[in-house]
Amino acid sequence: MKKISSSNFQTGQGVTEYALLLLLIVGGLILIVNLTGTSITDLYCQAANGISGGRACGQETYCQDDFSGDGSGWQNLSGSPSLQNGQMCVAGYMQILNKCSTQKKHSDYTINLNGVTLTQGNGYGVYFRSILTERGLDGYAFQYDPGAGNTLLIRRWINGREVIAPIGKVPISTAIYNIPHDFKIVVKDDTFTVFMDGVQVMTAQDKTYPTGGVGLRSWDSTTACIDDFSITRNP
Repeated sequence: MKKISSSNFQTGQGVTEYALLLLLIVGGLILIVNLTGTSITDLYCQAANGISGGRACGQETYCQDDFSGDGSGWQNLSGSPSLQNGQMCVAGYMQILNKCSTQKKHSDYTINLNGVTLTQGNGYGVYFRSILTERGLDGYAFQYDPGAGNTLLIRRWINGREVIAPIGKVPISTAIYNIPHDFKIVVKDDTFTVFMDGVQVMTAQDKTYPTGGVGLRSWDSTTACIDDFSITRNP
C-alpha cells in the first residue's frame, strides 16, 4: 500500500486552507457590497485610485446636457425652460426633472452646473435625490437664494412642499446678479457638500432620502441661465 507522505499531506492541507480563506474574503466583500450599496467597480476604483493618486479611474459621467438639443431630456413639472444660444434659461415659477437621472436612480453622485447667471428675481434651485410621487416631489433642493437674505441653503421637500427650516445655510459672499457661477454639489451617503466657483462653501447632513434624481427650479420673477449641466461619479 502506498503511503501518503507528510509533506504531501501538509501541502494539500495548505492549499485547502488558502482556498477557504479566499472564499471568506470574497464572501466578506459581497456582504459589504450588499450592506452599503457599493459596487465592485466602486471598490476597485477606490483601491486603484488610492494607489495611483486618483489616475486609475476617470470620473464617469452619468448624465449630461450642454443645451444644444431640444430639451427633450427634461420632464416639465411646472412651467417650461427655454433653450437659447447654447443655454437653458428658467424663468418665473418652474420645476423640471432631468429624465436621465430619474431613470438611473443613483444614490451618490456629483452635480455640476457651469456658468449659472441670475439676472433678476429671488433665486433658483437644484433638486437632488428627488422622486416624483402622487402627492408631489420628495427630496432635497439646494438654492441660490437672494430672497432668503442672500444665502445658499439646502431644504427638504415633502409631498411637493419645501420644509422652510433649512438643513444647511450660509451667506452668499459675492455679487448676486449678472455674475456667472459654477456649482458642484457632491452627494455622498448622508452628507451634501457644495462648491461654488471651485471653493467649498457649505456642508449639510440628512438621512431622509437615500436615492433619487436631479432637477431645477425657479420662483418669483427669477430669470437665470445655465451653460452646462452634468452628473458624474463622485471623485
